[in-house]
Amino acid sequence: MPSCNEMKKGEVYACGECGLELKVVKECKDAAENAETCACCGEEDICCDITCCGEPLVIKK
Repeated sequence: MPSCNEMKKGEVYACGECGLELKVVKECKDAAENAETCACCGEEDICCDITCCGEPLVIKK
């Protein structure tokens, strides 16, 4: 799954295990930046790792 600064408004991400779907309705304020400069990433390089059922969500085509 891309980090929050790569997710674009209108994209849908899904869990392959349970079928949960999330639609991006608002982009990260750092959407134009790369993950290293994204304010959401902390000192431990944790950057909005959204998972479900223990797996990362994937973009739905």
